[in-house]
Amino acid sequence: MDFDRYVEGLERRRDSRGPENLVVLPRVESTNAIARAVIAEYQSEAQTLHPLLILALEQSGGRGRQGRSWSSPRGKGIYATRVISVADPARLQALPLLVGVGLCRALSPHLPASSPCRLKWPNDLVVEIGGERRKIGGILIEAAVRPGEEVQAIVGFGVNHLHGAGDLPDTATSLGLMGGGAVTLEDLTWDLVEGVEAELGHLGDADYSVKSAVESYRGLSVHQPGERIAFRSGGDAVVEGTFVGFDDTGRLLIESGGERISMAAGEIIEEVIEE
Repeated sequence: MDFDRYVEGLERRRDSRGPENLVVLPRVESTNAIARAVIAEYQSEAQTLHPLLILALEQSGGRGRQGRSWSSPRGKGIYATRVISVADPARLQALPLLVGVGLCRALSPHLPASSPCRLKWPNDLVVEIGGERRKIGGILIEAAVRPGEEVQAIVGFGVNHLHGAGDLPDTATSLGLMGGGAVTLEDLTWDLVEGVEAELGHLGDADYSVKSAVESYRGLSVHQPGERIAFRSGGDAVVEGTFVGFDDTGRLLIESGGERISMAAGEIIEEVIEE
């Protein structure tokens, strides 16, 4: 895809969408890395960083959780980072939930009705195809913290748009492979950004608590209570058990060995375990 055409397409539909500052780049290592550099520069100059969205046509070093690489070929996906100032660090707890819900809701209209977007805790967007779950997007959230200052949250997200089968592992898919490739990259970008922005509007709303965000997340979860899962919380340690749900703070709940375990971080590594 031609970069100038991509920028023109974004500007045509932008209007008042998204945050006030937009940076569009042809190729970067990762949009999150650019965000970290921008934040560091503003902090060193004691300047206020206004709401910012960074988009790239291609990433050379895109990554997901646990440092895994993320396939980011030119013009085939949404590679984005939203930078958000958060006055109260306690609000960060709701951020992964809100972003996941916003992306999932925005993506589903472009997918077959039989395979809507679902959320795999903690930050994967997945679809079900023939009984198998495949990743179609993901979220990577980081935070830049300096004592006495607002927290700068770095919200990276990516969605596979026109990736072909050869661009992806067997466990992943794309909108194009799902039959939804008719939407342009620019239109899909703004649909996803608008979905995220709609949910971020609740971040500072005391009446819209983490509990409310969890309720929305529960409704989109790909996992159902009673399902057998395996969970890795760090290193090589794996816990196998039964998925119970999420508590009111968004922690994953598993029953294993007669004990209910609450998980704040980690990853589900298998959806179904044979008895």
